[in-house]
Amino acid sequence: DDQPYLAPMSLRVKYRNTTEFSLYRYLIPQLCNYQGKAIYIDSDTICFTDIGELLDTPLNGCDFLAKRAYSSEAKDLWGLSVMLIDCQKCNFDLETYYDEIEQGLYSYPDLARMSPAFLAHHNYQIGELDPLWNVFDYYDKDTNLIHYTNLYTQPWKYTNHPYGDLWFQYFNEARDCGYITQTDIDLSLVRSYVRRDLLEGNFSTMAREIASLKRAIKSVKKTSWF
Repeated sequence: DDQPYLAPMSLRVKYRNTTEFSLYRYLIPQLCNYQGKAIYIDSDTICFTDIGELLDTPLNGCDFLAKRAYSSEAKDLWGLSVMLIDCQKCNFDLETYYDEIEQGLYSYPDLARMSPAFLAHHNYQIGELDPLWNVFDYYDKDTNLIHYTNLYTQPWKYTNHPYGDLWFQYFNEARDCGYITQTDIDLSLVRSYVRRDLLEGNFSTMAREIASLKRAIKSVKKTSWF
């Protein structure tokens, strides 16, 4: 295996973001020596389709592809949680971005979503990614990738996500094959990355009891003569 690579990122940049990994996507072209194509995918996702198909998606002259994900006051905002990048064209200069944020030219959310305020200073040509490669908190048979993007409903942190059983299916498969160990889980608990009743699955004990009670009441109502 290759030795760990020291990320070319200052501390002021590393720790001023939503999650600790948020800004690492911008280092990809540099790590690829500004050559070829590269894929970035957030870690809070499950991919159901061969990402080779994503890599083969034509860039059509764009600097990168991303999901046209948000709309705010008729402004185009982009979901950068899945990106297909032309490494030769993209030089994401984080130090300059943070200088400009401190100067008040735009905000961190503008950078995170490549808003018009940010693009007015950095005119990246962004192409629209097939939205099935970045589906927010939803799944059906056509979904290529589900992104558990809401930080307040992610199934490893909170119970009762409508598609949490899907996450736990793959979590348990990873445990069964040894990819995730008990040591990994214990460390995640210590760091508060996951909820303490993680091993109970998508539904907490109380939620299961409530669901069982509701089923019992429903059954009684069906058989009642009153």
